[in-house]
Amino acid sequence: MKDEITMRITQQALGTAIAELHCLSPDRPASLEELTALSTARDCIDQLMRDCVVQLREDHPPIAWSEIANVLGTPSVAAARQRYGSEVAVANTGAGTALGKTGVKYNAPATERILVFWLSIAEQFSWGFLPVSFVHALYVAWMTAEFPAEQPVGRTAFTGRLKPIAAATATGEWRYTRLRAASLLGAPEPLCARVPAWSVTDLEKA
Repeated sequence: MKDEITMRITQQALGTAIAELHCLSPDRPASLEELTALSTARDCIDQLMRDCVVQLREDHPPIAWSEIANVLGTPSVAAARQRYGSEVAVANTGAGTALGKTGVKYNAPATERILVFWLSIAEQFSWGFLPVSFVHALYVAWMTAEFPAEQPVGRTAFTGRLKPIAAATATGEWRYTRLRAASLLGAPEPLCARVPAWSVTDLEKA
C-alpha cells in the first residue's frame, strides 16, 4: 500500500508541475500568479527529486550518497542527505495513524509535513466538500500542536502542495476545484471544533 501511494503521489506531482508550468508565458510581464505557479512547480519537482533519491537509496546495492551529491551539485554529502534524504515515519495502528506526540519520529520538509497531516485527517471529514481556508486552518492548528517550533506554510503554498497529495492518498476521491464553497456545505462538520476562529459565515461574505 505504501509503494502504491508513493507511486500515485509521484504521478500527481509530475502532472501538477507540468500543469503549473503551462500557466507561464514569455509573451507577457511577470505576475504574482506566475510566481505562484513557479513556486508550486518547484515544490513538486523537489518532491520528485526526493522520491528519486529514496528509490536510488533502496536499490541493492544502494547508490552511494557521494554519487547522488555529485549529480545534484550539492556542496557536500551531508547537504545532499539533509535536503533529499528525509523520510516521514508513519506508524499504522489498530486505531489509525500514529503521529508526532505518540512517539513517531519525523525528519521532513514542509511538503512531507503536509502529507502526514493529510493522512492523519483525510478519513475524518463529514463534509464532501472542503473549503481550502478550513483545511489550512486545521493544518495550522495541527502544526501548532505537533511542531510548535516550526512555521506553517501560508495558504497559497499549502494549496499547491496539497493538490497532488489529496488526489493520491486516502480514498483517492478528493480533488481540487474552484467552486464557491458556502452553498455546497451540508451536514455539520465536527472538525470545525478544532479551529474555533474559522467560520463558514466567512465564506458567505466572500
